[in-house]
Amino acid sequence: MQIGHSRPPWETIDADTMSIGYLSRGVAGRPSDARRLCVLICLCMLGAGSDVSMGQESPIAAAPRLTFDIPSQPLTSALESYGATSRREVLYDARLATGRLSGEVRGVFAPSEALQILLDGTGLVGRLTSENAVVIVPSSPAAGQPTTPDVDARKGDPVIRARYYAVVQERVRDAFCRDTLLRPGRYRIAVQFWIAPTGSVQQTRLLSKTGDDRVDSAIETTLRGLRMNEVPPPGISQPLTMVVAARPSERTQDCAGIDAIRTSGGVN
Repeated sequence: MQIGHSRPPWETIDADTMSIGYLSRGVAGRPSDARRLCVLICLCMLGAGSDVSMGQESPIAAAPRLTFDIPSQPLTSALESYGATSRREVLYDARLATGRLSGEVRGVFAPSEALQILLDGTGLVGRLTSENAVVIVPSSPAAGQPTTPDVDARKGDPVIRARYYAVVQERVRDAFCRDTLLRPGRYRIAVQFWIAPTGSVQQTRLLSKTGDDRVDSAIETTLRGLRMNEVPPPGISQPLTMVVAARPSERTQDCAGIDAIRTSGGVN
């Protein structure tokens, strides 16, 4: 799933983008039997991610070098292409991408190296949060300020926001894994939702559809019934945009945690 992914599939303006899965900007859903939902499994340590340096990969595992062919273009679409090629979850505040152009990335690079080239000159950096996930944040507080006055956004800490994205992703992931219809493997969708000050999801809007009305309806119903484990911190723009994307089943164990609990009798 992805925040920001979707625009990435996403078609959002002045909204935080969350990504659960490959970055993919607000594109219509494309079901695939051979691919599975990529759900970012970030626990409470998201804020401790390390900044991406040239050629530096996650300490969890060295990523293979890949062939990238990304021309200079609006940052949102560039991040979508990057996420699709690297098969990394990319999280970012959509406001950060507005009005920015990416660097050109052509050649064979490690994913983190490619991301640094892509972000060169944007005032943004990538912060690794797990082997397959990265958060895009300002390289300095000034770089992340919106072009129009926004008091709440200015006082929001990018690390705190990134950590909250992980909290939301984990909550949504668990909810989807508990529902047989929504489990990974058969669909891709982009959806926006608003979180109330209490932490409850109060409104949803589909940006794309899966092609299965039952799944579309179940996604909205499930999201509207969710309450996050934490309330939104200052600086979170609404709505959040989430993309549920697919990836090869051999590369993910999206619902392993929930399945383990169910096997032990802890999930109904």
